Formats: sequence, structure tokens, C-alpha cells
Amino acid sequence: MRIDCKDLDCPKPVVETKKALENLNNGESLEIILNSTISKNNVLKFLNSLNLNPTFKEHQDEIIICVEKKEIDLNQANHNEYSVLFLKTDKVGCGELGENLFVGFLDTLKNIKNIPDKIICVNESVLVNTDENHKAHKAMKELENLGVEIISCGACLEFFRKTKELKIGSIGNAYEIVNELFGKAKIITL
Repeated sequence: MRIDCKDLDCPKPVVETKKALENLNNGESLEIILNSTISKNNVLKFLNSLNLNPTFKEHQDEIIICVEKKEIDLNQANHNEYSVLFLKTDKVGCGELGENLFVGFLDTLKNIKNIPDKIICVNESVLVNTDENHKAHKAMKELENLGVEIISCGACLEFFRKTKELKIGSIGNAYEIVNELFGKAKIITL
């Protein structure tokens, strides 16, 4: 089976890949056609999370991911309890006070006993992970060094044209983020 996911916004390439896999029998092959590096990385991350060992090749402006379906649980969610900090902005409130509160929060967070397992960044909060001069960058990097998984929304990075400037964590997608938020995670949002 071959599916064309070129020019689709996040999370459509991952969702379409999941749907295609649901319609395949074990042992059948799937080719996913893309034209975006972010989409390629998101689809590869999804397929690797299912232990499917995808391969890909790039030709001119097309990326072709190939994978063979095997016995998998396509509706898997994280069923272990863990905590996630969901950040929608790079401030707590407005203006300079909001920036200072945000930095203070992250600085304090790294010093408590039960730090979050993951931090998911969407909207302006992705800018913390791309700009070494951002007030909160150092604190976020220290949290990553303590073992906190930092995930930045790929669509948000693309919107701000910062995809290639990510310095902390990894790029995520809406499918992955929603799966995290509706698993067994204890969600804290600022």
C-alpha cells in the first residue's frame, strides 16, 4: 500500500500512517510519501515507537518511508503513572513579571523531589528550547540534564521558523502530545 501525505499539516501524516497500518495484514508493506522533514521525523518516531524498524529514502523533494506491518498494538497509550508539565507560553502571566515568574518556577522545579518526567512545549514555550539567550533556557537545559524528557511541538517550531534551531529536547507532534495527555499522566499546566 502507498499513501501520499505530502503537504499535510501535523498530525495528519502520523494519523494517516496509523489508519493505513490498521488496514494492512501482518507482513504487508506500506510506503508513506512525504515532503517535509518534520513530517518524516514524526512518522519515523511513531513507527519506531511500535518497533516496526522503518527505512526511508530521499529523492529530490520527496521522502519515502517504507515499513512492513507486524503484530502491533496501534492503540497503545502509556499506562504507567508519570507526570507531565504542559507549557503553552514562555511566561506565567504577562510582561517582565511573567517572564521572571516562569524562570523562577523552572529554577525551583529542578530542586524539588518529584520533578516531572516530561515537559511538553507548545506555542511560545518552544522558543525557550531554541534560544540560548532566552531567560528560561538555562533552567530548561538543567531540567533536561536531570533526565526530564523535553518535547517541543513540531508545528509550533515550523510556525516560528525555528525547526533547525532546537537546542533542547526533541521535536514532537500533535498525535504524540495528545497520546501523552490522555494516557495515565498527571498533567500540570502553566
